[in-house]
Amino acid sequence: MNLLNPPRLDKSAVKKSFNRCAGQYDDSAVLQEEVLSRLLERLEYIKCQPELIIDLGCGTGSAIKPLRKRYKKSQIVALDMADAMLALTKKKFGLFDKKWLVNADMEHLPLKDDCVDLLFSSLALQWSNDLAEGFKEFKRVGRQGGLLMFTTFGVNTLYELRESWAQVDPSPRVHQFMDMHDIGDMMLAAGLSQPVMDMEEITMEYRSFKDLLSDLKSIGATNAEKGRHRGLMTAAKLKRLQQAYEEIAFKDNRYSATYEIVYGHAWF
Repeated sequence: MNLLNPPRLDKSAVKKSFNRCAGQYDDSAVLQEEVLSRLLERLEYIKCQPELIIDLGCGTGSAIKPLRKRYKKSQIVALDMADAMLALTKKKFGLFDKKWLVNADMEHLPLKDDCVDLLFSSLALQWSNDLAEGFKEFKRVGRQGGLLMFTTFGVNTLYELRESWAQVDPSPRVHQFMDMHDIGDMMLAAGLSQPVMDMEEITMEYRSFKDLLSDLKSIGATNAEKGRHRGLMTAAKLKRLQQAYEEIAFKDNRYSATYEIVYGHAWF
């Protein structure tokens, strides 16, 4: 498969998944909170005083408070395609003015050209249908001298589950994530300046296979590719999947799941 042209996602399925999990998202988003914290730490080394900040794929708004604290004079817009996520953000942070809450797709931003000083996004870009075009859209709305800063999942994310499924069902069952180097190439092609990329792996451990699958469901991390398998999971298939997983990533009575975290930033 050419990762420069990943399978198109069913955006309605993505939106439905995150709307459905919004109520319990914060209870399960341990990894997301940790990655957000590490991304925010990187802002400490970059000098910028943004007038307008877009939190792209804001989820339940976890980045709003620390961004407000760091940039007290900035206007912060929370943008997400999932209505339920925005509703929680509004409730948590009192964002009652609709102009600071935007329900939109990251690939079609309802923003004028050259208006954003900091486009901030933590673990959302993997839900883009065409990230190459997405970067062009970011470039369009970015003000000259402004900053794009993000994290996303890299190609090695959930490799254990992907390899396990391959032994049970040949159809794609796990979301296909992009290679860090391809992402960097897309940034350059979009005209973004001085892109910097790096990555790290974080391993999560679970007491049971059920806990692992439940955790993925609770954070909306489902396979939303248009060609995905839509049949029900049978008990027999689930047992085979668990057995395959245990051969790959079961040690000391714990099931492990790997997440490749890609960090990137560039200037508009």
